[in-house]
Parts: sequence; structure tokens; C-alpha cells
Amino acid sequence: MSVELLLTAIGTIGAVAASTASLAYWLGRKFAEIEKKFEYVDKKFEEIDKRFERIDKRFEEMDKKLGEVIKSILELEGRFDELAQATRDQFEFFAEFLGFRGVLEARDVDFVKGELARLARLNPLTEEELRRIRELVEKEELTLEEADELRELARKFVKEHGDRPGAWKLLIYASIMRGIALRKRGQREGSRTS
Repeated sequence: MSVELLLTAIGTIGAVAASTASLAYWLGRKFAEIEKKFEYVDKKFEEIDKRFERIDKRFEEMDKKLGEVIKSILELEGRFDELAQATRDQFEFFAEFLGFRGVLEARDVDFVKGELARLARLNPLTEEELRRIRELVEKEELTLEEADELRELARKFVKEHGDRPGAWKLLIYASIMRGIALRKRGQREGSRTS
């Protein structure tokens, strides 16, 4: 019986060993397949990382180009402001010159006043500034100081609302009135020295 028991034990141990070896071989193959799949996934992640790096580079290039575009826009805005300033200065000069030379008559000034009354409806200035403009526009004659004040208010108006139709009319009127005031001051000083 001991041989039989020994053979049964050896048979059982052999069967367990064979099953274990078979299971180990099967598990080894499965782990090898899983490892291959992980390698495939790792390769895919590397490809995705490379794509993200390319996308990051593109975004950096786009940021750089956008920065250049913004810089160009700001330069254009500065040039536009300079052009607007030059245009405003020219309007002031010619209007002041026409007033100084006496080219404009009272009816011309009345016409401009009518245009300014329409402009006052825009009301972009403070209530006090608007009231002061109305006072100065309603006067028949301005001193040089009043004409300067009106022109400063007109400049503010044009600076804030130069894109609105008619906004420049106030500045032209103020410059005309300044030219007239300069002419009258010159006439008074000329009559004093005579």
C-alpha cells in the first residue's frame, strides 16, 4: 500500500505540477501580450506627445505673430492720432486765418452757429462745459481769452467725438472766432499806437 500511496501522491503531484507549468506558460503568454499592448500604448502616447509639442510650437508662433499684429495696429493707431492732430491743426489754422483776415462776415458766423446748435444735441461734454459753449457761441463778439476757452472745449469735443458727423464744426467755429478776436485786438492796438 505504501507503493500505491506513493504512486498516487506522485501522480497527483505530477498533475498539479503539469497544471501549474501549463498555467505558468499560459500566464506568461498573456503577460507578454499585455506587455506588447502597453508598448503599443506607450508608442501612441509618445506620438501624442510629439503632436502636442508641434501644436505648442504653432501656438507660440501664432502668439508671436499676434503680438506683431497688435504692435502694428498700435503703430497705426498712433499714426492715425497724429494724422487727426495734423488735420485738426490745419482746420484751426485756416479758420483762424479767415477770421483774422476778415474774410468771414456776420452771416457766415450765424450759419456756423446754426450748425453748432444741432451739434449740441450730441451732448458729449459735461453739463457745465456744454452750458459754457452755448454762452460763448451765443455771444456776438468774443475776447481772445474767451475764444481760447471755446477752442479748448472744442478740442476736447473733437478728441472725444471726432468720429461723429459735425464734430469738427465746433472746432472750426472756435478757430474762426479766435481769428476774429485776434484781428480786433490787432486793430485796437493799431489804433492806440496811431
